Amino acid sequence: MSQSSWKDQIKKKWGPHSHCPICGKAMLSDKQFCSQSCKDNYISREKKQKKKGRIQMIILFGMMGVMFIFIMFIG
Repeated sequence: MSQSSWKDQIKKKWGPHSHCPICGKAMLSDKQFCSQSCKDNYISREKKQKKKGRIQMIILFGMMGVMFIFIMFIG
């Protein structure tokens, strides 16, 4: 008598599926999101993250420019 693993038991009970990256609900494995609202939420988060990254890069390069100018005048 062989014991099946817990993963095999879950696969047998639920079948192939994946989970929504936003809310974590189980869904069909061929879909990326469980609903349009989760997809919209994901896109909104991505846009905010990109904007934040751009602002951080601008600040970084601005600080480097100020330091470069400061070194040129002091050094």
